[in-house]
Amino acid sequence: MTLTPKIYVLVTTLLISTCFGTMASASTNPTRRSVVQLARLQVSSNQIKNRTEMLNWARQLRLRTSIEMTLRPTLVRASNRRLFRYPLLILRGDRSFKALKAKSIRRLRTHLNSGGMLIVDDAALTGPSAGFHRDIQRLAKSVLNRPIVPIPKSDVVYRTFYRLRRALGRRADTDRLYGVQIKKRWALIYSRNDLLGAFQMDPRGGFAHAAVPGGRAQREQAWRLAINLVIYSLCLDYKDDQTHVQYLLRRRRGR
Repeated sequence: MTLTPKIYVLVTTLLISTCFGTMASASTNPTRRSVVQLARLQVSSNQIKNRTEMLNWARQLRLRTSIEMTLRPTLVRASNRRLFRYPLLILRGDRSFKALKAKSIRRLRTHLNSGGMLIVDDAALTGPSAGFHRDIQRLAKSVLNRPIVPIPKSDVVYRTFYRLRRALGRRADTDRLYGVQIKKRWALIYSRNDLLGAFQMDPRGGFAHAAVPGGRAQREQAWRLAINLVIYSLCLDYKDDQTHVQYLLRRRRGR
């Protein structure tokens, strides 16, 4: 079955509704709607502290999807028990950082093995940071005991909401994502293209950095990728098969 653009949007909307219906039914307070909050994971005192990109990301999620977002991104340390309040963590850096201590490794491992997800973003200005890359590989090995590998272009993460052929950010040094998989689920997803840098604002309200080399069209691709990642992190039971699509369409028709 080939999906037309209208049917594809219908299916993705139903998928998001299904995810949030599951979240609401599991809540201790069924009358309260689930609200998603983006959380930056702090692993070093010299990490990038600008928060405008996280705020803009949350705003776009509100505008483009049915996800209930708070516009107050937060900061959490890997050693803090608050870590478990946030299913989606974002680690952004542009340089090397020290290895995590044993307590932080244990908590982050528990978080990711229990269904949480970590988005890693290389924020170096002119190209991927060799030091950051080396230390992210070390983190993946110490926390998950697995290497970082390329995510195939056929993977569902490239089409959870938007269909993407390339995984671009503010930079376009590579056309794909990388990650660590646990039981067919990407628990760590890594962009080497400064994804969030495409959303950072300057004090005058404009974008702080140009998207290179593709400009406005590339920035739009970055927005779409960022939205796909959040939806993927929330829809852990997302089915990548025609049977599930047909089931959703029948459900929509009331059959």
